[in-house]
Amino acid sequence: MTNSKPLSSKELMKAKKTEVFLFVFFQFLAACVITIVIYIANSELSAYSFFLGAIASVIPSAYMAIRVFGGKKVRPAQEIAKSFYKGEAGKLIITALMMSLIFSLVKPLAAGFFFAGFGITVLSHWLSPFVLRH
Repeated sequence: MTNSKPLSSKELMKAKKTEVFLFVFFQFLAACVITIVIYIANSELSAYSFFLGAIASVIPSAYMAIRVFGGKKVRPAQEIAKSFYKGEAGKLIITALMMSLIFSLVKPLAAGFFFAGFGITVLSHWLSPFVLRH
């Protein structure tokens, strides 16, 4: 058994940053794959509605990841906590704006597929502990 020393705070933040951005990328990739499947199995309307719903969740998640993990320097815990709160507030605002814009500008829109895309992407956050742990 090897005795490895614990990661420094800088190394730990870098590792978590990589994992978080990788998870957001996988969310986007999954949305693209599911969209293609829906396009083949159903229709173009269903596919782009699903994709827009997924994107209405992925883009705010990417904003949050950038807000929290975007800096290069090691920050005090209090500053990191502030960035989480500001990131979450920004994420909610971006989500509301995107949904408003999509519903007002995109016609026709299959609401069921839109909310399915949004919901599946939001629910994929439940998988993040498994992805980030390994």
